[in-house]
Amino acid sequence: MEKETKDFLEFIDRKLSTEFISIQDWKSYLENLPIIYQQDISFRLLFNWHYDLKYSWGEAASKNPNHNLENPLFSKQIEIIDRFSHSLNSNYQVRELIYFHARVNLKGKKLLEVGGVSPNQLLFDFLGVYEYTNIESPDYINEEDGVNYSDKFKQHDRKKTIFCNAEELNSKLEKESQDLIFSVACFEHIYDLDMALHSCWECLSNNSYLYSYFAPIYSQLDQGDHGVIPEHKSFKEKPIGLHLLSQSDQRKKLIDAGITNPKEIQSFLGNVNFNRIPNRLHYEDYERILTESPFWVIELKRLDWLNIFKKYSHQIKELRQSNPSVGNVMTMGFRTLLFKM
Repeated sequence: MEKETKDFLEFIDRKLSTEFISIQDWKSYLENLPIIYQQDISFRLLFNWHYDLKYSWGEAASKNPNHNLENPLFSKQIEIIDRFSHSLNSNYQVRELIYFHARVNLKGKKLLEVGGVSPNQLLFDFLGVYEYTNIESPDYINEEDGVNYSDKFKQHDRKKTIFCNAEELNSKLEKESQDLIFSVACFEHIYDLDMALHSCWECLSNNSYLYSYFAPIYSQLDQGDHGVIPEHKSFKEKPIGLHLLSQSDQRKKLIDAGITNPKEIQSFLGNVNFNRIPNRLHYEDYERILTESPFWVIELKRLDWLNIFKKYSHQIKELRQSNPSVGNVMTMGFRTLLFKM
């Protein structure tokens, strides 16, 4: 693949720009990206490393500032993908779909998206998806205006939306009817993830992949509450880690802050502990559920804040005394690639 990779990188150098790219050149890039990515391991490793560098993940997050390890042709690709994602107002969802495309090639495939909806132009014009289905949970209709998230894109004759929860997929779709499954920022909301994965397994054809990126997960200390800790005049800042304390210590923290009205306490803690926005699975739960699912695990990459204790030592010590059952509080999420043989 040395010549093909060299030609592809020359194309990137000559034709791609962070300022302007023709539609034809963008299509050509996306058509050839999975071919080079899958067959040239050096390209794949550099692409992945620059992807992590852009978002400060993994080893790329702690690069030595005295050593410039960036390759401009790879930095350019990641920057263009990022800008393209922002132009579609989808941010990480679009970039993760392109990342998935690099790994499996979406062209000509039947794609199922769990818990989101992708733009028509990206799916059909740029990536060449043959057929697209997305599921949207009735529990997550847009709260502000009651409009379905899927309604922000026009209808398409090769696109359909199913309103159901992920656990019900196998009752809505034919067995082994989907070529690929994609999911972003959804697994942390699925109530019974184990059942949902079994349902996905039944809908997916053999020798096919499920890809999911989700963050934050509930046991992560500072972002894991996913917004269920309400704002309150008694707290100048969000009480970090309150969602992970024992319920008796949660109540004590409210009282110590001056919240004494029983109904007010009940309302506050009701939102913290029973709001269904996150599913309240912890890091260890996800690790167990994903690895014990019927899928073969190709990748299970953690997104960690390894030095979280340096900033929140008091909160973590408080948590360890209050609720010893909580383990890993530094993993913000996962990127996982699963395979059905």
